Amino acid sequence: MTPLRRAVAAVAALVVAGTLTVVDPFAATRPASAAIDPISGFGTTDSAVTVHWADGLTGTDNKTIVTPRQPKGSSGAFLDDLWDGFGNLSLTVGQTSGLTHQSVQVSWSGATPTPPGNISGDYLQMMQCYGDSEKGPDPENCQWGSFNAVSLPDAASSGVKVDDSRTGVLCGDNPASPSGCDPAEKDHPEHVPPAVLNQSGIYSVPFIPVDTTDKIYLRDADSLHPDLPSLSEYFNAQSTNEIPAGITSADGTGEEHFEVQTNREAGGLGCGAPNAAAGNSPRSCWLVVVPRGNVHPNNQPQRLGNQSALGSTAWAQRLQVRLNFVPTNDTCSQESAVRPMVGTELVAGLIQSWQPALCQNGGSVYSFAATADDTNATELGSDAAGAAGMAFTTGAITFPDGGPAVLYTPVAITGLTFAFRIDTQSENAVQQIRQVKVNPELVAKSLTQSYKGDLPGGAISANSTYFEQPDWMKTVYVNITADPKWHDLNPDIARPGLSYTTAPMTTADESAVNQSVWAWVQSDQGTRDWLGGKPDATGMVVNSDLQDLDLDQPPPATGYPRDSKICTRSKDPSAPHSENPAADPCINSVDYIPFASNLDDVGLHIQRALTAGTPGTWDPAALSPSGDAGYWAKAQAAPVGQRFAWGITDAAVSAKYGLPTADLCTADGNCVAPSAASLGAAVAQARPDSHKLMQVDPANLGPDAYPLTRVVYAAVRLNQDPAALRDSAALLDYAADKGQVSGVEVGQLPPGYLPLPAGLRAATKAGATVLRMLADGKPVPSEPGVIQPSTPSHPSSTVTSPSHAATGVPDPGKPPTTGPVPTGATISQPPAGLAASTGSTANDTLGLIRWVLVGALIASGAGSLGGLLLRFMRRRRTVDG
Repeated sequence: MTPLRRAVAAVAALVVAGTLTVVDPFAATRPASAAIDPISGFGTTDSAVTVHWADGLTGTDNKTIVTPRQPKGSSGAFLDDLWDGFGNLSLTVGQTSGLTHQSVQVSWSGATPTPPGNISGDYLQMMQCYGDSEKGPDPENCQWGSFNAVSLPDAASSGVKVDDSRTGVLCGDNPASPSGCDPAEKDHPEHVPPAVLNQSGIYSVPFIPVDTTDKIYLRDADSLHPDLPSLSEYFNAQSTNEIPAGITSADGTGEEHFEVQTNREAGGLGCGAPNAAAGNSPRSCWLVVVPRGNVHPNNQPQRLGNQSALGSTAWAQRLQVRLNFVPTNDTCSQESAVRPMVGTELVAGLIQSWQPALCQNGGSVYSFAATADDTNATELGSDAAGAAGMAFTTGAITFPDGGPAVLYTPVAITGLTFAFRIDTQSENAVQQIRQVKVNPELVAKSLTQSYKGDLPGGAISANSTYFEQPDWMKTVYVNITADPKWHDLNPDIARPGLSYTTAPMTTADESAVNQSVWAWVQSDQGTRDWLGGKPDATGMVVNSDLQDLDLDQPPPATGYPRDSKICTRSKDPSAPHSENPAADPCINSVDYIPFASNLDDVGLHIQRALTAGTPGTWDPAALSPSGDAGYWAKAQAAPVGQRFAWGITDAAVSAKYGLPTADLCTADGNCVAPSAASLGAAVAQARPDSHKLMQVDPANLGPDAYPLTRVVYAAVRLNQDPAALRDSAALLDYAADKGQVSGVEVGQLPPGYLPLPAGLRAATKAGATVLRMLADGKPVPSEPGVIQPSTPSHPSSTVTSPSHAATGVPDPGKPPTTGPVPTGATISQPPAGLAASTGSTANDTLGLIRWVLVGALIASGAGSLGGLLLRFMRRRRTVDG
């Protein structure tokens, strides 16, 4: 046996020694005090804050009352109405520290239920603001006022409409105006809009961007006043995080997941950026919640509308919670080495959390770029300066020319998810749906745009577009909620009247991640038959434009096609109508169901209920791609009660944005939700692929396993310089240790990731040992496959690796040897000796290895780990031994 084979066999023994006595390999390592779910992220953290409306305004410590609430009976009907509706309101923000761009859970109780059937009062409005004052932010400091009527719920029966503006009516000479006004605004001349806007009789609370004195009164750019700035320069209906109406259910409780934005998403707020007024620490911001009742600020009953939440009277009755952010600027030393990494986006949230911890005390900076799968081979196969030395992947990397030696170690377990934001509305109430079930057939129909409403113009009135229904569409349903298969799984969720697509948002890339979704779709024989052209039980057939793509055949597709040939033109009189209709602007599939740029973008669009590209209406004021006036209108966020947004992302993104995720069902109705238990069960049933990487086969799982579970590996190029190998080892050490503690603090394992079982953590540590041996020249054991602890913490022992360790096949006839992981190992032959023993240089020897794979086989049903997988492959000649 050659020295290199001895070294790897020795590492095999190290892992075997540490992985065989496992009582509960899937037990989470999170602190017992953590109250958030490790996969969904739902719940509260140690930094959760609860405030009570009756107490008044809390200061920057979220405890001290800086402005007590006025008592009932002290200020007229407006305040009395709020006391009646919100006097017992208790509101909890689930996380207030360590914030990045994410969602935080906002829950409340003790409020008067929002009236059923319409939203005319008794709801909450939420916004994010900046400000350093102990008493909280000013209304000028808040991101608010970007929605128009399309995105606001309308209570037509009462005539009262939810208000999202920064303007209201001054009382003037008629303080008892029945249409409502704000008498306190007379004391705020700074809220009088510029005379040039000719807006007499109203107040307008300007937005003042952080670190400026600019006052912005216009929502949108105005061609009549091109010199005046507008809110759209800082936020708009597509980017804002404001919540115009948080609904209280019949039991007095409610919940929203508020999107917290940093200075990168909301430059006008500056949250997380260095704050000069606070010693350049990260700028803190505020979550402001304004309760809305049924009486105008001038004590008149609401009729035709209510006043702005920023108006002085309403603003004084707010709740506020201080939000503390992690720095958005680079906190790592500029002197640190930079180690580029590439790979699957599935680890993006994990690396974002780990990086600040890894670079402390002079540690290296691990820069990560989510890239296409083929970039892994390009980067790892390159000797160019700045090329990545580590790539993250769910499958073995294929190099066109053989490639370098690569070591694989497990670093993450997560799952792909169908995240959603769906409401139903009836005469009784608005209900935010918390559970949705889908099966392969429903997903296949949606991904192939086989519902009428998922085709450009299919859900739009025939009076608006020249939509031509193809023959195959005569037997299809208007949208997914009209499908009997949907109704069987989700009997309480029916939205047949939607005027926009119900197709899931997806990414546009080609990837192994996408392929795993199609593998799940193909795991059902009935769905494969339908994709191949066989009608379902009701006669619905697949979109003929996509049937020719052989989506029923292996291997599964790696992307989500938008190959429909339908392109629909507008009938609007202002739209172009030339003698050649083919030259007129039309809606194609990508216009109608736009792709997201990445998985995070999918989650963000779902969180904002903004997954459609256009409602299919013509907007004479919109600019076309060529810059001409007139084009398809941009989609607006759907208002509460009318939301139907879903898409394919991952568990970490779903948790980041507070999105519920669908249960995945088989054809016979067995449904599994993503959870720590179901992801753990899937990993327990995973099997090695032809390259010995653990894969979850959705067609061969028990009823308790989540079929879209994925194990992510770090692939490390072994021909790097010693310093780079040591840095890679440091990351793997962290990944196997502190990086497996679930939580929301910097350096922890974020929600959406399952902690690695003990055996996989030991495999990752063993991978780090391999890298350090290569970098440091540690001696190879004098006997093949023997590890000798350098500083044993237990009685001295030696552990011999199984004879089949090099093939990656555990011996089923022998029980594994048990023993704790040695604290260190010595190898008798340093890597420099490889040249003497093989007649080649160390670099040549590294080139002989195709890969060294470190993984773990999990014994099915045994709840323990069978053995280490190690594999050698020669590129040019066989390594003897």
